Amino acid sequence: MNYFVVMVLAVQTVLGAYLGWRCRWAFGGVLPSWLMAWQVFWPLVALTVMSFPLAYFSSRLFGLALPPWLLLVTAIGYGALVMGFATVLIADVLGLIACRLPVLQGVCGYVRQQPHHLGLLVLAVVALQVAWGFYNAQTPRETHFSLTVHKPLKNGGRQLRIVHVSDLHVGRYSSQALMAAMVERVNRLQADLIVITGDIVDNALQPYFDQDMPRILGGLQSRYGVYAIMGNHDYFGESPRRNVAAYNRSNMRVLRDEALYLADPGITLIGREDMIRGSRILPDASGPRAPLAALTAEADPATPWILLDHQPRQIDEALAEKIDLQFSGHTHNGQFFPVNLIVKLLYPNPWGLLTQGNYSLIVSCGFGTWGPPLRFPSYAEIVVADVAFQPESEDGERMTED
Repeated sequence: MNYFVVMVLAVQTVLGAYLGWRCRWAFGGVLPSWLMAWQVFWPLVALTVMSFPLAYFSSRLFGLALPPWLLLVTAIGYGALVMGFATVLIADVLGLIACRLPVLQGVCGYVRQQPHHLGLLVLAVVALQVAWGFYNAQTPRETHFSLTVHKPLKNGGRQLRIVHVSDLHVGRYSSQALMAAMVERVNRLQADLIVITGDIVDNALQPYFDQDMPRILGGLQSRYGVYAIMGNHDYFGESPRRNVAAYNRSNMRVLRDEALYLADPGITLIGREDMIRGSRILPDASGPRAPLAALTAEADPATPWILLDHQPRQIDEALAEKIDLQFSGHTHNGQFFPVNLIVKLLYPNPWGLLTQGNYSLIVSCGFGTWGPPLRFPSYAEIVVADVAFQPESEDGERMTED
């Protein structure tokens, strides 16, 4: 936790220094001189760039009940700052290139004389990204996959529809209406199975009750039930045990390092603890999560093995244990620019369907958001996987977006 706080503050310092410097260059000639004074300008920059970490961590670490609107405003501002940093950096790189091209010398000269015009253009681009990102976060889409598992269902069936939801991040400024609409939409899909792959709450459990989530999420319906696992954020609250008890009130069966055979569909669900369990001491447990081999040792190899693991990191382990199908979340597919570019370097499959031999991995970009309620170019997502078992010779892999 402390390492994460330090990392966030370091990033904010870099953001503030760079954006403040470029802001003074662009608008120093048109803004009031008193505002540009160092003793005024830089404290305002520091307050602006640190507003979200201060609001977020004071609520998370010290239990301060800040107004939801304040958390929302500072979170959107944080997203705008990150997008602004990347946009200004790109503009600067393009400017350096342009000033070395003879044909663009006139443009460069104009920008030097009227830098605030470029500054206003950059602000407009960032505002457009923020507006688009907010729209994407509030407008869920369905992503459909059709794939095959080369094992039969024990009940003799041929296909299951599995609806996958991840990373709800229920927090102080979550939308009850959006969650209720998600439940209604999922129920219309007539799922055989619903799986939720972690980060159900953002960092505390109380907003889950304040926003009536036990009732709202308890309305999820499928033929064979609703199954969930813990994500890293599900450990950030008072106690993972309390979280599990709350999720049970929503009619979720939470799997914590266990293999569960579902007799009706004839499959084995394997639910893992999140990787964070091995990196911090928990209030109600200690030690790392169980190795996947220990969980598969309890499972019938003749049944299809479906793994729920919040973070899509240890793919080699899943391949070695002959997992048939894995559902993960966590990445948010970067959530917003330029983080979406970074996650592509961190994960072999940050979003979508990955198939290697008889192993398939589906990573959802998530339904909710961490921090800024912005998704650009990502979007709020409900995954629908139509899985055929022991199919005929066609390979059966296809993806469409709705």
